Amino acid sequence: ARRPERRAPAAADDGTAPLSHAQHRMWLMERLGRGGAVYNVPFATRVRGPFDAEAFGRALTGLVRRHEVLRTRYGLRDGEPFQEVTAARRVPVRTVDAAAGDAARKVLGEEAARGFDLAAGPVLRALRVRHAEDDHTLLLTFHHIAVDGGSLDVIARELGDRYRAELEGRDAEDAEDAGPERAAPRYADFARRERAGSDALDEGLAYWTGRLAGARPVPLPGDGAEPGRRGEARVLSAPLEPGAVEGLRAAGRAHRATLFTVVLSAAFAALLEATGEEDLVLGCASSHRDTAGARDLVGLCVNTLPVRPGLSGAGDMGTLLARVRDALLEAQRHRHVPFDLMVERLGAAARDAGGNPLVGVTADVLAPPPVLRLAGAECEPGDVALDGVKFGLGLYLEEGTAGSGPSCLIRYDRGRLGEEPARRLLDGFAEVLASLSRGENRPLDAAGRRIPGREASREPDEARGPEEVRGPDTAPRASASAIAVVEVFADLLGEHPGLDGDFFLLGGHSLLAVRVAERLRERLQVPLTGLDVLEQRTPRALGALLDERTRARAQVRAGRRPATRTGSAAARPSAEGTVLVTGGTGGVGAFVLRELAARGRPVRALVRPESAHLVAADGVDVAEGDLADADSLRAAVSDDVTAVIHAACTFTSPEVDVAAMRALLDGWRRGSFVFVSSVDAYGRPSVADVAEDTAPEEPLTAYGRAKLDCERMLWEAAGTAGRGGAAVVRAPIVWGPHPRLRDQLRWGATGALFQAARAGEPVVLPAAGAVPASGDPWSGVPWIHAAALARILVTCAERPPQGTVSAVGGHVGWEEFAGELIRLLGSSSTVVAGGRAPGLLHRHRYRAEALAEELVARPGEDWRSAVAAMLAL
Repeated sequence: ARRPERRAPAAADDGTAPLSHAQHRMWLMERLGRGGAVYNVPFATRVRGPFDAEAFGRALTGLVRRHEVLRTRYGLRDGEPFQEVTAARRVPVRTVDAAAGDAARKVLGEEAARGFDLAAGPVLRALRVRHAEDDHTLLLTFHHIAVDGGSLDVIARELGDRYRAELEGRDAEDAEDAGPERAAPRYADFARRERAGSDALDEGLAYWTGRLAGARPVPLPGDGAEPGRRGEARVLSAPLEPGAVEGLRAAGRAHRATLFTVVLSAAFAALLEATGEEDLVLGCASSHRDTAGARDLVGLCVNTLPVRPGLSGAGDMGTLLARVRDALLEAQRHRHVPFDLMVERLGAAARDAGGNPLVGVTADVLAPPPVLRLAGAECEPGDVALDGVKFGLGLYLEEGTAGSGPSCLIRYDRGRLGEEPARRLLDGFAEVLASLSRGENRPLDAAGRRIPGREASREPDEARGPEEVRGPDTAPRASASAIAVVEVFADLLGEHPGLDGDFFLLGGHSLLAVRVAERLRERLQVPLTGLDVLEQRTPRALGALLDERTRARAQVRAGRRPATRTGSAAARPSAEGTVLVTGGTGGVGAFVLRELAARGRPVRALVRPESAHLVAADGVDVAEGDLADADSLRAAVSDDVTAVIHAACTFTSPEVDVAAMRALLDGWRRGSFVFVSSVDAYGRPSVADVAEDTAPEEPLTAYGRAKLDCERMLWEAAGTAGRGGAAVVRAPIVWGPHPRLRDQLRWGATGALFQAARAGEPVVLPAAGAVPASGDPWSGVPWIHAAALARILVTCAERPPQGTVSAVGGHVGWEEFAGELIRLLGSSSTVVAGGRAPGLLHRHRYRAEALAEELVARPGEDWRSAVAAMLAL
């Protein structure tokens, strides 16, 4: 029976919503530094036959417009994450030519493994790999925070309907199940309902606390494990007889169980025989799609369900299967209790002394993957494998397809399990499944069984009580870093530990690990992640790690020397004080950090925690923050900061950019402030030759208006006593060898030319005509090399020009640009002038006179070299 749907609380006034519990766990993994590609969800389809790329792009854009979770960003406010739907925009479909085989697999693998920026979005990418004229692979890559397996079924169905509608010339909004009369359920409402019901979970949490009392993680055989390769995945498989799946279903019917329950029982049996342990806990995925209206919901609607059957005395598979079935049914009655709340309630009991989670082993049935069904073409699932593991060990039955038979496989963490014990586990799992498929009631052979109450089998540290693990307080022999860790542990964990106090035994968990890392980063100004806390666990070990990183940073700084420079900047003495750079991991910020290092300036980079490692290795002080977190921005502008270079920008959320500027100015007390604005702040002047003092004219884009608002705020703040000079630097499109800048080349206005040239299609340029009415038919793009822009910004920080300056390296006509793209790509495209290309109607040229000397191009900074370098990334 369907459960009644809770009424969702009213939406927040600012349009944001909390994260669901499952989303919060995904977000937390990113903050811990455990994200990477592990939580990417690749959805690939091989398409043979006619394929209309334009129709597919429109269908995909319509799908994302309908399902808000596919265009949602995840910010941070007051220490808590939130989700916010962004405006609907066209979804680009990148095209790459690669012959089927190794070349295509490499392209697909690299695309599927690329990370996502959850705070900025989007959480979806689309790629078309063209093998031949009528042979393609389409890859949609999602972040798990936005989708689950059930979501892919919805996406495949609706995208197929929309594509057919586009081909037939119908309004795609009238496609089956996608019309306006049937609005898509909103995942934000699902999250609000779940959070609203969290207060009524005490009974369920009490059940799980009792059910999991005394449980321990599955003791995986340690021989052959490679601790240094923890997190790396390895997959082993073994074929099953062609009729094995039907036989396993028959075994399930005989025991009143599903196919999944049979496979889960086989996993328990294999582990029982391999370890001798009769008290095992395995995790399985449980869906929350049992509420009304959830059928068409796209979003993360899964929960981890611990299953603990108790296997003492189970001498054969029939007995074991019955116990697993009953334990699973009982667990499912409490499946709506979020797993992260269980972990929080269990505290230290949720992990063993080695830091391994209680639920570190899982089992599942892998059905044939979903596939897009595109009208007029033959479609089949594509196979894109990702490295990395979510669990220490997974045991799976793969049902197989028409072209391949069933098999069983295991996926394991090489840092926790060696290859030989993994192969023995696979052989045992396969043997149990084969006997079940033949209808045999196989006896269980576990001669080395250990029953509950297995303290004697624990490792020495695990057997000691909390007092022994902590040991005596040896603070006199401790470093200042270790003492700081002791104090932070005491503050956040509520108990004063010794140097060997174990984070888990003191009640620590993942979210607390993130907070410990944040507190220590703020206090010691040394890079540290939540994952470091989980792995090191004691103040002694964490203190040693922090000391090591402090020494490494000091060595880097000691080795720095101001660069020998030429021209007007030669022999300029280095200014004192720290320069705060926002957006240090972006395309512009990365070059600013290099330029400051060359001038010998101490630097602090404001970055999100999950990106800290990208700048920390260069000896840069890291200030954790986010444009959506005003408090972090104010805190970053501390007393030792004598210059601010504000280069960070969302590009898509003007209100966030304006609020971030306000927060930075609130914290600014002294020194210079340089704001990276845009030529979009000029709007559309009525003159073609735009001087630096040209007044803005309508129409202004939302992006340009936000930049102009930030400029005005800076000028107002600059008049406050005690503050130094201010500068506004208006920049055009920025090019240079950096992944973020490469993406600017491939999308937007220039992206239209790039995609056409890449695909070998006609490159359409705008029709002649003056915009504005200057009589000049030229149309092109103003640009600057990132290195030249960095020189301008640092110069303005050292000697503020007290005004607005333009930083433009040159102007490139579209025809010249298109010709160079075609040449560099080896494309067969031709240039078609006089077509409809409204996004390219740009006739303004911008003067850049105030700092012209800094704009003189250096070797490798011409536009042709920059474009070639970006294409090579």
